[in-house]
Amino acid sequence: MLVICLTLGLSGCTKTPEWTLFYYPELSVLPDAPLQPDTINGYYDTLEQCQSKAHGLQRLTRSGMNGFDSDANRNGAGVYQCGQQCELNDQSVLICKQLTQ
Repeated sequence: MLVICLTLGLSGCTKTPEWTLFYYPELSVLPDAPLQPDTINGYYDTLEQCQSKAHGLQRLTRSGMNGFDSDANRNGAGVYQCGQQCELNDQSVLICKQLTQ
């Protein structure tokens, strides 16, 4: 019984987050460029968690309270993408199974 509990407990700690948030505070439309690691703003278990964080960042960008450059506030609320199961390929390019807003 102890082994089963330990196995279940350890497997919960090693679960990889399903969704990655890419946030662009200075833009009002998504860029055409490939995904960049420096635009990652967190990892989430569900799409809803990813979207919720992105909407919070947009509110902060509009208010100017998040520390992003003030020019971003003049250009819009920022845009985001949530990527499912993202990883670097052999050419060190970020690839996601799915991208959504």
